[in-house]
Amino acid sequence: MPELLLRRCLQAVPLLVILSIITFAAVLSLPGDPVDVLVGNAQKDMAPDELQVLRQEFGLDKSAVEQYVLWLSNGVLKGNLGRSYKDGRPVAAIIQERLPSTIGLVATSLLLAFSLGLFWGLAMVALKQSAFGKWVEAALFVVALVLYSAPGFWIGFMALTMAGTMSVFGEVPLLAVHAAGFPINPAAIFSSLWYVLLPATILSLRRMAKIALFVRTATINELAEEYVTTALAKGLSRVRVLTSHVLRNSLAPIINLAGLSLPSLLGGSVLIETVFAWPGMGRLAVESTFGRDYPMILALVLMYGALVIFSNLVADMLELMTDPRRRDAYLAEVEGAQA
Repeated sequence: MPELLLRRCLQAVPLLVILSIITFAAVLSLPGDPVDVLVGNAQKDMAPDELQVLRQEFGLDKSAVEQYVLWLSNGVLKGNLGRSYKDGRPVAAIIQERLPSTIGLVATSLLLAFSLGLFWGLAMVALKQSAFGKWVEAALFVVALVLYSAPGFWIGFMALTMAGTMSVFGEVPLLAVHAAGFPINPAAIFSSLWYVLLPATILSLRRMAKIALFVRTATINELAEEYVTTALAKGLSRVRVLTSHVLRNSLAPIINLAGLSLPSLLGGSVLIETVFAWPGMGRLAVESTFGRDYPMILALVLMYGALVIFSNLVADMLELMTDPRRRDAYLAEVEGAQA
C-alpha cells in the first residue's frame, strides 16, 4: 500500500503540470482578453494607454511562456493560486467560499446515487428471478437506460418546468437563493438540505441508473457461478445467497465504481449548478470562463484534476482492501519488482 501511494503521488505531479499547460494554452486561445470583459462598454471612453496599464497590471503584455511562469511562481508555488482578475481577491479565498456548497451537492448526490442505485439493481435482479416480475424488471431496465443516456442539464430543465407547474412541489425550493458557503448551525443545515434536494436528485440520476445497470449485470453474472448452485443445493434461501454471497463478491467492482463517480459528479455539477443557480464551484467555473478570469480557471482545473487523481487512488486502494484476488496480484507484482 505505501508503495502504491508513493508511486501515484509521484505520477500526479507531471500529470498536473501537463494539465496546467494544456489548460493555459486553451485559455489564451479564447477570443478577447480579461481587460475587454472587465471594462465592458466603458472601453470606448478609455484611452489606449489606460487599457495598456491594466494589461500590464495583469501581466497580459508578456508572452505566453512568461505569463505561465509568472502564474506558476507567484501563485501556485506560494500556495495562493494567484489573484482573481474580476475583483482582485485571492483565488484560494473565493474557492474556499464556494467549495462547501459543491461538497454538499456532490455528497448528497453520491449518497442518493449509491443507496437508490444499489436497491434499484438488486430489485431488477429479484424481479427477473421471479415468475411474475419480468415485465416490471424490463420496464425498470428501460427507465435506467433512458436516464443513463439523457443529458443531466436537459433533465434539470424538464424538472424545473414540471415542478413549476405542479402543486405537489409548491413547498420545494426550485432554485438556490442562499449565499455561497455552507451553514454550520443545525437549523440552517436542514434548510440547505431542503434547497439541495432537487439539484442533487437530478445530478444523481445518471449515476444512479449506471449503478443500477452495473449491479444488475454483476449480480446476474455471479448468480451463474457454480458456488451459487452449490449453496442453493445445500438448502440456503435465494435471498440469503444473494445478500450474503453474491452481493459480497460483487462489492469490489462496485466500490471501484464509487471512487470513479466523484469526478463524474463534479463534472456534471458544472451544468447542474448553472441550471439551478447553485453557488458552487461549477457555477464559478462557468462565470470565470465567460469573464476570462485566467487564474480562477486554471486553479479550478488543477483542483478538478487533483480530485480525479485522488479519487482514482482511493478507488484502487479500496478495491485492493476488498478484493483478495486483486490484492494477491498486486503483492505478487511488488515482490517480482523487488526480486
